[in-house]
Amino acid sequence: MAKSKGVIAKSVQDAGIDDRRYVEAKKPKEAVRALEMIADGASYLSIMDETGLGWEGLIALKHRHAGALDKRRQQLANDGFLQTEKIRYIADKKLNMLAEDDDALRKVSIKDLILAGAISQDKSFDAMGEGTKVTVEHKGGQPSIADAMKMIQEARNALQKEAVPVEAVEVSSDPV
Repeated sequence: MAKSKGVIAKSVQDAGIDDRRYVEAKKPKEAVRALEMIADGASYLSIMDETGLGWEGLIALKHRHAGALDKRRQQLANDGFLQTEKIRYIADKKLNMLAEDDDALRKVSIKDLILAGAISQDKSFDAMGEGTKVTVEHKGGQPSIADAMKMIQEARNALQKEAVPVEAVEVSSDPV
């Protein structure tokens, strides 16, 4: 992965900018770092804080090295796909080990297995172009409807205990 970062350093070096008004000539290490951070998806504010570059210089740097940024992003995406394949392989081995070891399997949460399976299935459908746009989210600790109704009734009962009985007398609104 370190080898792939050379695309940005080479772009800055090959720019051939000798004019000290440009960051590539004035601060080449900061220029490389800023471009790497852009490729990694860092915010402009964090890039400016870390490198000391200003907004206009950062934007100009980005545009002068757009090709190198595209190549670096493609390399990052390829690295991510490679890591995903490795993780899939290791997960498959782990699942096979669990399938053969009942004691180890007993220690694994069914929720974790179901969640991992659902994510895997979802990603498989996405890869085939058949993914759904449904988001399933498990949130614990929220009251059920029955719990909410019980809390409302308890609140009403508490208010009734503090209530002062009042006798109401109907009064006619007709003037006599």
